[in-house]
Amino acid sequence: MHGLAPLMRQQHGVISRAQARDIGQLSNRQIDRLITAGEWEPIFRGVFRSAAAPVTWESQLAAAALASGGVVSHRAAAALWNLGVWKTPDPEVTVPVSQSKRSGITRIHRTTQWAMIDQTVRCGIPVTGVERTILDCAGVSSFRTTERLAEDAIRRNLTTWMDLVQCLQRHSRKGRNGCLTLRRLLDARLGDQTVPLSDFGRLVSNLLEDGGVQRPVIEYRITDAATGQFIMQTDLAWPDHQKAWELDGLQWHFGRQEVERDRRKRNRAKAEGWSIQEILWSMYVDDPAALVDMAKKFLRN
Repeated sequence: MHGLAPLMRQQHGVISRAQARDIGQLSNRQIDRLITAGEWEPIFRGVFRSAAAPVTWESQLAAAALASGGVVSHRAAAALWNLGVWKTPDPEVTVPVSQSKRSGITRIHRTTQWAMIDQTVRCGIPVTGVERTILDCAGVSSFRTTERLAEDAIRRNLTTWMDLVQCLQRHSRKGRNGCLTLRRLLDARLGDQTVPLSDFGRLVSNLLEDGGVQRPVIEYRITDAATGQFIMQTDLAWPDHQKAWELDGLQWHFGRQEVERDRRKRNRAKAEGWSIQEILWSMYVDDPAALVDMAKKFLRN
């Protein structure tokens, strides 16, 4: 029994009956006594949580992986990788197509490509690799969501566009969920591999494009027309109009020095003939339609 304590701590307080037997050397009767005494609480079939352990999202994921014999995948895996779209989605796992084990898990996927699952461990929980996670999510979510996931992973140096290309090549086959969406994304982005420094930039760019506004250039570098000297990198720009938007997400500006430096850069750009507007996160959240109209008026004038 004592040998199970480190394992249960690693697994967020959960244990399977098979582990209790094989590692803890407990008999089924001893396991049942622990359950009857209230020391262990059933979660899924054959998986239990120590009553002393807190109920957490991570413990639910660990329990789902144990109960299914698979790995955390899709939306739950994206959240476990902290890819910024879903926070604490329901447990979701992938198992081999031959796996007939009943576990009581609502979201369970069966794959014929188990050998390419790229299994790794995050927070002590078995999970699909980041490229496989993005591909799987492409099969259950929109193009734009897939783009956000990919860009977040690239921005955090978890993968690259070429790694995603290789993932698509490995998994691509007729009818494979996610391949079409990921292929569309790669077709669109391999000629434009700029990844916004914040997800805010991509969200606003997508909003404007959907609203019929000319697609802005992301992270455009403004230079001195006479000398070619770099002045600033603006979040969204329409170079043919010499107009740009700076997106003031709160996480990027912490103190007076940063604000003053940004203003000096913007003033230099304005001296070169650029018109620059500052866009706040609240403007995007509170009235996106007004933001689209603002962009149209900005480009007309």
